[in-house]
Amino acid sequence: MRANPRAEKIEVLEIAIDAIHGRGFEMNAPTDTPYYTFSYYNCPIVVLDSSGCREWPAGVSLLHAPNDPRYLRAESADLLNTWFHFAGPGVPACLAEYEIPINTVVDLGELPFLRPILEEVRQERIQQPLHWEDAVSDLIRRLFREFGALKSDLDNSLTPAQRTQERTLRDIRMQVHADMAHEWTVPEMAALGNWHPTWFATVYTRQFGVSPMNDLLNVRLAHAEALLVHLPMTVSHIAASCGFANVEHFNRLFRKRKGCTPSQIRKQGKR
Repeated sequence: MRANPRAEKIEVLEIAIDAIHGRGFEMNAPTDTPYYTFSYYNCPIVVLDSSGCREWPAGVSLLHAPNDPRYLRAESADLLNTWFHFAGPGVPACLAEYEIPINTVVDLGELPFLRPILEEVRQERIQQPLHWEDAVSDLIRRLFREFGALKSDLDNSLTPAQRTQERTLRDIRMQVHADMAHEWTVPEMAALGNWHPTWFATVYTRQFGVSPMNDLLNVRLAHAEALLVHLPMTVSHIAASCGFANVEHFNRLFRKRKGCTPSQIRKQGKR
């Protein structure tokens, strides 16, 4: 009798959440990697997949199978990504059940479920309560079930014209976020797609659920937080590199949005 594929283990080998590397970072991994890797990129990224090597906007994902060639380069912005290595007899059935593309970039934008699920996986691996390995397997299945459902919904909901509009908006978003130090205005952003500013702001907010300027502010603050935690840069240097006019303005906005000061975030990250 065949084993129930849902009972077969999926083992998570390593996790990185919001890992950061400087602009110009490059990785060219050997083709004898013995595990799967799922990566989500919070930044524009050059990656190699089955269609070739090209730059993609922030918000794309890529699943590599064992022995797939793996290449990436942070060309136009610092690299900020979340990834995990995984293996086990339950992986092939899981990926097949939820129709997860392998070695193919998938552009779904934000994945709100990714971080919470991986945080749960991380805690299971650290605490190792009773049946924790089964819990990890179930969490990874849940992650790919959510991913597959999101992909299916998007695939079935857009007309060709809407897909073209979505891609144009993502390209504009990539250009803006790759140059977050620039003092962007909505008319400047709209001009990248030859759109009227009012129409651009409307369709942008409809697609991403946030206005162009608030989206840029969220990205600036998230990038600043990652720099504070991971790199020994001064607060004033971080503020300038993320597009804030002065450090006082940065501190005020950071505290309002994050509930604490940049210095407090840095101390918490070093614990």
